[in-house]
Amino acid sequence: MSSIIEGTYKLLAFEVEMGNGEIDYPFGKDAIGYVNYTGSGHFSVQYMPRHQQADDLKGVSYFGTYEYNREKDYIVHHVEGSLFSSEEGLDKIIHARVRGKGLKLTCPSQLGDGKAEAEATIHFEKQEVLPPVTVF
Repeated sequence: MSSIIEGTYKLLAFEVEMGNGEIDYPFGKDAIGYVNYTGSGHFSVQYMPRHQQADDLKGVSYFGTYEYNREKDYIVHHVEGSLFSSEEGLDKIIHARVRGKGLKLTCPSQLGDGKAEAEATIHFEKQEVLPPVTVF
């Protein structure tokens, strides 16, 4: 399985647009994270605030297999494991737009904590190929 989406992408921004147009940054404006798509059809996702308190840990981490449809600009994450067990076994359908080194994932509108519609947009930049590891 070879596709344009394969690779490792570094998180640039994780923002949520609320139904009233306000933008929220649930992991902070300086959040860190990566998403990785392999040629074998596997993926992993990790996002978290750059600075956390031990008594208030936040983040997203899940993995599984994926299907990418370039013509229709969407990806399906078949979740095998997650920090949130309620997500295991789910198929997350996400709008995925690849342009150059940029990847933008837009998650469908959903009810947020305040029961208002919210849409998450996550911006990434593809990382360069790392040099091979030298074994001594």
